[in-house]
Amino acid sequence: MKRRTFLAAGTATATAAMTELTMKLPAAAAPADFASLRAKWAAGLTGGAALEPTDPDYAAALTRLDTAVRASLAKLDRTATRMLVFSDYPLTADPSVANTYVRLEQLATAWATPGSQYYEDPALLADVQAGLESMDQLIYNPTTKEFGNWWSWEIGGTRPLASTMVLLYDVLPPAARERYCAAIDHFVPDPYWMFPTERRVLSTGANRVDLCQAIIVRALVTEDEAMLTHARDGLSDTWQYVTSGDGFYRDGSFVQHTWVAYTGTYGHVLLSGIGKLLALLANSPWAVTDPKREILFDSVAKAYLPVVHDLRMMDFVRGRAVSRHNASDHNDGYTAAEAILRLAAGVDSTLATQWRSAVAGWLQRDTFGSMLSGATIPRVSLVKSLQGVTPAPERDGHTLFAGMDRSVHRRSGWAYSISMASRRIAYYESGNGENEQGYHTGSGMTYLYDHDNGQYADAFWPTVDRYRLPGITVDKLPLPPKAGGEWGAARPPTATWVGGSTLDGYAAVGQDLEGPVSPMRAKKSWFCLDEYVVALGAGITGTSGHPVETVVENRNLHSAGTNALTVDGLTRVPQLGDTDSVSRARWAHLEGVGGYVFPSGSDLQLRREARTGSWRDINTGGPTTSITRRYLTMWLNHGTDPTAATYSYLLAPGASAARTKQLSQAPGVLVLRNTAKAQAVLHLPQALTLVNFWLPDRVADLEAATPCSVIRRIRGREIQLAISDPTQLATTVRLYVHLPSLRVADADTGITTRRTGRSTEVIVDVTGAAGASRYLTFRI
Repeated sequence: MKRRTFLAAGTATATAAMTELTMKLPAAAAPADFASLRAKWAAGLTGGAALEPTDPDYAAALTRLDTAVRASLAKLDRTATRMLVFSDYPLTADPSVANTYVRLEQLATAWATPGSQYYEDPALLADVQAGLESMDQLIYNPTTKEFGNWWSWEIGGTRPLASTMVLLYDVLPPAARERYCAAIDHFVPDPYWMFPTERRVLSTGANRVDLCQAIIVRALVTEDEAMLTHARDGLSDTWQYVTSGDGFYRDGSFVQHTWVAYTGTYGHVLLSGIGKLLALLANSPWAVTDPKREILFDSVAKAYLPVVHDLRMMDFVRGRAVSRHNASDHNDGYTAAEAILRLAAGVDSTLATQWRSAVAGWLQRDTFGSMLSGATIPRVSLVKSLQGVTPAPERDGHTLFAGMDRSVHRRSGWAYSISMASRRIAYYESGNGENEQGYHTGSGMTYLYDHDNGQYADAFWPTVDRYRLPGITVDKLPLPPKAGGEWGAARPPTATWVGGSTLDGYAAVGQDLEGPVSPMRAKKSWFCLDEYVVALGAGITGTSGHPVETVVENRNLHSAGTNALTVDGLTRVPQLGDTDSVSRARWAHLEGVGGYVFPSGSDLQLRREARTGSWRDINTGGPTTSITRRYLTMWLNHGTDPTAATYSYLLAPGASAARTKQLSQAPGVLVLRNTAKAQAVLHLPQALTLVNFWLPDRVADLEAATPCSVIRRIRGREIQLAISDPTQLATTVRLYVHLPSLRVADADTGITTRRTGRSTEVIVDVTGAAGASRYLTFRI
């Protein structure tokens, strides 16, 4: 691997503490070192020297800041006997404590920001100082016991309080600073742990970073070198590879809350927090020099870039956040872009250029929103730093995240994402009143990202039929909110065969689907190719007494979309409210989206409708305002309590109606098998055979003696094989290739072969492979 130079490298050397990566200071720090870091942290909040108040974008950010401050001041309670600081945040209700400190930080930021109308305003300063004192006297002090959500006390309150003290350091009395720091120490005596007064749980992932950030910034206030060092060393745990539970996996997966795919929220919070802290500590006595920080740098390409498309953070890694009215896929995309740009300041120029070019490309192709719209001053500075950077296109390829049951297939102009669940990853997460109807999102939901940059950001989640999410096979058994349980009670399914194999940007992906809270089972496969994705289903069985369906498409047409639907050359469901059924349909085309081909002919159900909902329907904290969006839905009805039902269809994103019709006549792909034992296709143009073996079986000249996923490509006199164990339980996978005269040209470590008559047996040691593919090349 090419060595990357971390520009913030200091003179610290490795020693042993909580982990072997803990650092030791080379010498005692001076007060000037703490002062320098306080100034740097404050500059990060206010824009520092980069702030140009006359620049239109900065001026707009300053106006937004001042407007927000005026709104906050209007809610400030200045009475002598007040029991709260802001009238809308009663301190007896969670999360008012955290929200109060966020507001006080906002006021302090305006006071410290040149160009703000409140810059060094004595009246505003007096309000902030009085607010801090009231919080200390009323509730946030060492005598208070946490109530409500732990996060509000240990993270939500500590971070803004610490930053406020840094912003106001020179105008806060030292005794007051000591008392406020004592409150932080009470709620976070050690950032390595959560719930200190209850059950002491080791902090992980984004929570660890947030806690360490609070303590590092708090340590600057009292110039506590030991505290700062301890919190800095705690960051190292967050960028080590894990094989289960929370953290980064070698394949780029990021998991939080034990079994939730969370790159898009907790993951980018982690990246953002670490980026800020690495930049803060750079060129100081506490610079991070852990050599394994390379894992964090590698994660940008492996974990983050694949799940952002044209500045949209893909919803299948956003967890509960999809139910938040004020946190769209674009919002999380902006946060991830900001984190990547901040981290780019700490890597070598070649890598930094790649990252900045990727972000510049996202900004260029974001047609639904703008990263500068509503931007803070620090965000404006980061976007401005991209001036002169050449935008990069989205890259083709396939990323299979076996560690979190997610898959992303990319080709020019589109990306296709698949969300699955297994005994390793939950169907969905609900909690705090959020995402209580997300139970079917892990049932093979597919997301098509194309030129419609607002498909999922434009009120998709509160208005879509949550029993007809695109791609899923679903038992229509009605489920209550929070079906399966909240948080850790929402156990994953017991299925193990979830994952697949990849070869040079092609993929065979599969899911042994268990219906959440229902007895429905199905085998689902997606074979990801250049022009299209082939979707197969088999063994579809239900016993709940309800219909079972497979949803081919459910596309958000926004508030006024009239995209024409053509099926076998005839216009169908042209008006809102229309429904239709087409027997033995061979192809369909949705204007502006793409084509759908049904190789064996399918009885296709159609509906065009306007659906109304509100964010409150899916999040108890959401607005109750009614929202209406139009949808075009296509699905296959397998009937009530089906036995061994099947389906097959091909999705060609961006294809014209004429091209879709051509594909229905000559798709270039053959379905070789579609049973509960094996699903397979042959792609003729690339000489690719892609097979998911659910059980031992034979397809053409490939015979699996164990469950596995296989891709075979023939190139001239070479045969390339990719083989994986999607169950992640086997130690060995065995495959027979029934072709004569084969000899090994190249093979990964752990692969052995032996001749058996006119066939070759391939034995693959998959110990520790974690679902990744192993590769072998034969020469004929």
